[in-house]
Amino acid sequence: MFTVPFHHDLAVVRGFLSFSRASALLVCGAALIVLAGWWLQRSPLTTMWPGQPAMTANAAAGFVLSGGSLLLSHHPAPSWSGLARWLSLGVLVLGAATLAEYLWLVDLRIDRLLGELSARDSGRMAEPVAAGFVLLGALGLLPAPRWPRVRDALALGALAIAMTGLASYGIALAGKGTMPFGRMPLHSALLVLLTTLGWLCASPTLGLTRVATADTLGGALARRLLLPALLLSAVFAFVFELLQSWLGLPETLAFVFVALFSGGAVAGLVWWVASLFDKLERQRRESTVLRNDAGTDILTGLPNRRAFDEALAGLLRGQREHDTMFSLLMFDLDHFKTFNDEFGHLAGDQVLRITGHLLRAALRPADMAARYGGEEFVLLLPGTDISGASEVATRLLDAFRGFAWPHCRVTVSIGMAQTVAGDVAEDLIRRADSALYDAKRGGRDRAVAAIALPQVSRPGPFPRAAPGP
Repeated sequence: MFTVPFHHDLAVVRGFLSFSRASALLVCGAALIVLAGWWLQRSPLTTMWPGQPAMTANAAAGFVLSGGSLLLSHHPAPSWSGLARWLSLGVLVLGAATLAEYLWLVDLRIDRLLGELSARDSGRMAEPVAAGFVLLGALGLLPAPRWPRVRDALALGALAIAMTGLASYGIALAGKGTMPFGRMPLHSALLVLLTTLGWLCASPTLGLTRVATADTLGGALARRLLLPALLLSAVFAFVFELLQSWLGLPETLAFVFVALFSGGAVAGLVWWVASLFDKLERQRRESTVLRNDAGTDILTGLPNRRAFDEALAGLLRGQREHDTMFSLLMFDLDHFKTFNDEFGHLAGDQVLRITGHLLRAALRPADMAARYGGEEFVLLLPGTDISGASEVATRLLDAFRGFAWPHCRVTVSIGMAQTVAGDVAEDLIRRADSALYDAKRGGRDRAVAAIALPQVSRPGPFPRAAPGP
């Protein structure tokens, strides 16, 4: 079965890689600011804003290692990639040791690893942050080409932790800080989210980001809608607790407002998607019109010389590769210059439009009629030998003879040629054109078949091309 190749938008791929590097730098910078806050005993530097949970020194160190690993993973040198994996291993060990303290109630003194750097105890990092470090560390250890599904699962787990932490932050704002995710600092959740997205974007043509970088409508939608959809749950939870705790609304009324807000947000996304579809569809139609205009004769509506040349080249290529056969018909309106001189060019244009209509009506869907130039037209008949081409020519002659022309009777002369092995476009056109002129010399209003191989005699209802004078 034929499979359409998967193509990526190179500009989007480069954008994803740039976002990954920028994420790594931002994570490292934010974590270093937190470490500086602990070292200098400046509490505002350890929190998003005063009064909110602070990021622990160990968590900040873990983000420095994770961001550094992500940044080094972009370096082409194997030595730097190896160092990146060692940093990810450190992140994994830090998260796993902290989780072990929570699970088995042992004191591994993880929270005092940076005791000499910080002037006071920063406390133990929250369980979700530790779990996020385990996932991020494993994500950096596994090479993307060999473990795409496992990496996707690890990234989804880290995204779930980050999004749950962000959604729980609204509950924490209300003073309900007993929940494990409610104790997760907001900037820790944001850095987990940013680091995870950075790792996903570091391999833009693999795994979950494969569709997002595709040069298709699905790729465009994924790039625009996935991140807003991820953030909606956190926004809804924050708005709900904001209405309850800060504005003092009853829970029922707060729920009503959140329902209205969520409906408006979903409606906004639907409108955004509809606008995107509308824009892409209009662009597609414009490109189709431009493409058709480039390959269509405006007067007759038939393909033009350029489109004919492309179709002929494709049929000749198919003949060489698959030994297929086709025929070419060239025909010319008889005494068309005299007609124009007698009835005017507007009447001549009308004849050309009628000719295009008659050709479209006489051909099969696979056939192609094109305006070759002036009053000359060409027909490509795939899978048709000279006998089948003669039948088509008969139909065309009868159609022109039987049509009720507005001014005077219009007839055509037709030259026919069948492809032979080794044909190029010039050979086939030359034989058909020679047969066309033989038909004109023979009295017009007739069809003549060119003989590709003079030694082969092929009887038929039409006279053969006579030798030139």
